[in-house]
Amino acid sequence: MHDSPQHHHLPQQAHVFVQARPALLAQIVRIPPNKGNVSYGQLICTEQDKANVFEIISTMAGNGKITLLIRQGHLKELGAQINHLHPLKFLEIIFTSEHLKGCITSIFEDYFKRNGFMDGLGPSLTNESDKGKLSQHIPFFAKEVNVAPEALQPYILACDWENLVRYLIAQ
Repeated sequence: MHDSPQHHHLPQQAHVFVQARPALLAQIVRIPPNKGNVSYGQLICTEQDKANVFEIISTMAGNGKITLLIRQGHLKELGAQINHLHPLKFLEIIFTSEHLKGCITSIFEDYFKRNGFMDGLGPSLTNESDKGKLSQHIPFFAKEVNVAPEALQPYILACDWENLVRYLIAQ
């Protein structure tokens, strides 16, 4: 019997494969980069994200409660696909589109639709605010939606999300 380690008996090819495994694992297991403080322009917002927001908001505005209940599963699926969106990017998509701005006005006129919308948006805004990742983006967001940043500050400081959206609708 030999006292040498077993891998010395492996053919050279197998030995190279065993040696290469950590590199292979590093390629498969991707550790997401530390996002830290990213600029507003670096926040992820793809064309597919925009299409999903368009479909969600248009569907909410254009349908009654029963139809929305029937389509609830699909809408939740679309919502899950945009979960990564920063809430200000979500609002930017809405308030830089005349069609979606009209839709959000319609949604806010209906108590149930408005509450459903805010039940999704409010916690996301609060979460970003609690992490300190909201105020830093306000000047850039305000520029994109063509409002004065100082006009948004009272809503941001008070975490008054519904009136923030109402203000954006009025502009």
